[in-house]
Amino acid sequence: MSINHDEILKKVNPIYFSAKGCLGLLAETGDVDIKNFYGSIDKERLISFDMSDPVTESRVISLEARYHMWNAIAKDTDCQTIVDLPCGYLPHSLIAARLNKNYYGFDLPIVTEEIAPVAAKYLNDAEKNFVQYHGIDATNYESMRNALKDVRGKICIITDGFLGYFKFHDLKAICANVHRLLREFGGCWYTSDSQFTDLMALTYVVLTGGDRDYILNLNDSGRNKIAHTDSSNGAIFMEGTLEERRSFLKECGFSVESFRYPEKLKFIPSLKDKPDLMEKMLAAYQEMEEWLITADDTDAENFQANLDAEKPFAQEFSLSDNVLSINLRGRLDTITAPKLLEKYEEQSGFTEIHIDATELSYISYAGLHTFEIMQESLKDANLFKISNANDEVKKILKENGYKFN
Repeated sequence: MSINHDEILKKVNPIYFSAKGCLGLLAETGDVDIKNFYGSIDKERLISFDMSDPVTESRVISLEARYHMWNAIAKDTDCQTIVDLPCGYLPHSLIAARLNKNYYGFDLPIVTEEIAPVAAKYLNDAEKNFVQYHGIDATNYESMRNALKDVRGKICIITDGFLGYFKFHDLKAICANVHRLLREFGGCWYTSDSQFTDLMALTYVVLTGGDRDYILNLNDSGRNKIAHTDSSNGAIFMEGTLEERRSFLKECGFSVESFRYPEKLKFIPSLKDKPDLMEKMLAAYQEMEEWLITADDTDAENFQANLDAEKPFAQEFSLSDNVLSINLRGRLDTITAPKLLEKYEEQSGFTEIHIDATELSYISYAGLHTFEIMQESLKDANLFKISNANDEVKKILKENGYKFN
């Protein structure tokens, strides 16, 4: 059976599609770099946008504000290396290269494998020396650290529209990994995720005088559909208050400082012909916080698992009496889940699946979604069984509705 590599990556991480939608919306602003990128990607399932719809217009303006905030931070930081986590399909690499700063675009492999050659089309030979893209899993420290193996000096990590997709166990792992990187390299972490849904809601209110909660609920519904998540089990950047999010980061060993959007965002290009509206919008954005985060000098072991003890990923398949038995070892995440799904789709002749998780050390969203695909392929979902999971993996499985023996 021929297995399509890209289709496997798409199945494991369908969330990548939302990033394409963001690029499409931003292309409506007329920005040349964004239009070039949008013209060069695969537009599968992307639809045209109705800019007369105030919800769509609000989304475009808020995305544009976040895009130019990223650019302003990249310009202002004294760090020579910028880590774009996640990079999505946006042309931030062009901005960083023009500033003569090293750019590391981190995202799902399905994203980076497509966007890296697109970016190369619009970088000159000198600028290409500043730009790298890497497929990583943010819950997997080694995947990020290996990508940064040649980096010297401080790093500036910029995160936009990311943390709201994760529940507690993945959030904690991501924060632990960022904390470890900042303690090793020095530098800082900026994020708009403190209030990124609030930004669109506020934009909608300024444009229409409408209901802020209407947009917040609409955002949550859309994200749940894309990510196959809900706002339970500690998805604090989706459902928590601003102070709860701040407290969570402090518990993870970070110091958090805030500044307001207009401190760096002085101009919204798509509103250049509507100066009164732009002035009103920027005045309203005085309410919105961007966070500057640094790692405290605390014992990193309080915030991360003993990664050195983890075994590399491995899988063993066997078939007997219509039962497909799979032994898993190591981490099941964005990097390794496609290997499991690819091997699984080569199998036939079974009616039950038994997962032996004795040596499974961690499972992320991508691993959970792969299990879901496998379970849904059976006529009886109860014949998907998991046994021997450790306490951490068992807790994650239980929180996500999986049964185990």
